[in-house]
This record gives sequence, C-alpha cells and structure tokens, in this order.
Amino acid sequence: MTEKHSLKSQDVSGKKWVLFDGSCGLCHWSVRFIAPKDHSKNCCFVPLNSPFGIQLLKERGLYFPKDINSDHLLNSVIFIDSNKGYYTKSEAVIKILKLLPSWHFLGVIMKFIPIKIRDFCYDYTAKNRLKWFGTKQSCSPSDFPKNTCFKTDI
Repeated sequence: MTEKHSLKSQDVSGKKWVLFDGSCGLCHWSVRFIAPKDHSKNCCFVPLNSPFGIQLLKERGLYFPKDINSDHLLNSVIFIDSNKGYYTKSEAVIKILKLLPSWHFLGVIMKFIPIKIRDFCYDYTAKNRLKWFGTKQSCSPSDFPKNTCFKTDI
C-alpha cells in the first residue's frame, strides 16, 4: 500500500526528489515529460540504483542491498519531499503531477480514485513497462532537457 512515511532527521536541502529506474524507457520518457513542465524547478531526478539514489534510500530505511536490482524497488517511482516524507507508486505520481501547473488538475482527479485501483493500474504498468517501452543502457544528464536537476553521485 502506498502511504506517506516519516523522514529521518537528516534531510537534503528541502528538495523534492524523484527516484526512478534509470534503465527503463518509460521512466526516461516520464522525466523528459516532467522536467520542462516543472517551471519552479521543484524536482530533482535521481536514478534509483545510482550512488546518490542509494544514499537517499538508506537515509529513509528503504535500502536493502538485495533489493536494488529487484522488481520490488525498481518497479516504483519514489517521490521524496524532504519536508514531508516519501511516497511510492500512484501516490508518488499524484504528488509529482500536483507540482506541475498544467497537470495539477489530473493529480486532484486521480486522488478520487481508490488507492487499490490506482496502485493496481500502476503495478500492471510497472510490470510491463520494459516490454512495452524498452530499456536504456545508460542514464546521464545529457539524456534530459537542459537545466534539469539530475543527480547520480554523492
């Protein structure tokens, strides 16, 4: 079940972090879609299996070495609001949409759909995303729009 989780005391500069599967074609497309619409530059994008992504996960008690390449972890976008907590699956998508002026309404509408239905749809898409959208061999800042906040290293 997706829900808000409390943060540990150590936060990273009040930022909003979007952790995504760096080898997923759909995830790459999503970052390229979100980044130019984030006019306030609220979000910083981090591949889940990058050194910085692993650090963010460890600080929140979400990292287990055996999980980093498992479906459990890589099948969910993770949205971290350093001031409020972290969110996964459809709740993370809603939080991200609400940051985008032109897409805020969709986040509001999605909130009315029961979480079990939202997460079922999310899980189905996540399970099939590599088959439908392919994979990426690498993940670097040059893959994304200029001025996108993108962090991989600690």
